[in-house]
Amino acid sequence: MGAALVAVPGVARATGGLKIGGPVKEPVVRILLASGDNIPAAQQLDAWYFSWIGRTYRGAFALVSLSGNKQGLIDFVPLDSYLYGVVSAEVSPAWPSEAQKAQAILARTYVTTKLRPDKPYDVVATDSDQRYGGIQSESVEGRAAVDATAGRLVIYAKAPAQVAYSSCCGGRTADPAEVWRSSIPYLRSFADPYCAGTPEYRWDERVSYDAVRHSLDLPRAGSLRAVELRHLGPSGRPKELAFTGSAATVEVETSAFRAAAGLKVVRSTFLRGVTPAGDDLIVAGNGRGHGVGMCQWGARAMAAGGASAADIIAFYFPRTAIV
Repeated sequence: MGAALVAVPGVARATGGLKIGGPVKEPVVRILLASGDNIPAAQQLDAWYFSWIGRTYRGAFALVSLSGNKQGLIDFVPLDSYLYGVVSAEVSPAWPSEAQKAQAILARTYVTTKLRPDKPYDVVATDSDQRYGGIQSESVEGRAAVDATAGRLVIYAKAPAQVAYSSCCGGRTADPAEVWRSSIPYLRSFADPYCAGTPEYRWDERVSYDAVRHSLDLPRAGSLRAVELRHLGPSGRPKELAFTGSAATVEVETSAFRAAAGLKVVRSTFLRGVTPAGDDLIVAGNGRGHGVGMCQWGARAMAAGGASAADIIAFYFPRTAIV
């Protein structure tokens, strides 16, 4: 049902006085809200809304079978109604409207490339795809951004582009090959001056060495003496960390170290240094998230400086077009 069409009420647009009537067809998005053996029950409120664990969602729900004999709770919702619950979950409704419009265009493009009729669902409701929180995550500003960009997609080679975005690139976007080991011609690492000075730009955190050493097989290194950043990618992000101790040097993928320390603590793999300090590690880094594609804080700064949504997307996705 991933590319199914449903009739939804027409939305009022600026039409120069021409009255638009009748139903509008748009794709249905299937969002996985939860999976497992004991999913709390959802309740359909009417033909347009249902409730689940204290939240209200647009659309209809169903339980589907997933691999491993698990069940999944799926929200079936028209595309732009889905985007209503995404835009203000991803960026603040207080941000400049052009930054929100850029977010809406990218979110629409992203989910369009994820519609897969042969799979039980299209996207999940978390950062693994795009944040989606139903009615409670909507805002007047976010809905306005979706409506103002209705139907617009980022296109490359006559097809929807593979787009990505994260909170803050830390001053330089990442090459997809650094993160996902795949190359995308219109996504390359380049300097981004716009996110400098934003809350996520630079950070320093103290991480307990004991909290990560066993999950990363570091006891065999012996007494820790130093940590070296190795195999820097095009953006300067290290692929590996070398933990040198009294007995051996152990190499660990930076992404594995970040996962062990906690994604909210080590906010990205764009590390400036990792320094032993007693029983802890002092981790210095830039940005939050994978860093590929649009930097959301950078987009905010661009919009505040007068850039349009089209300007923002052209900067972060060169050689693409909005159609």
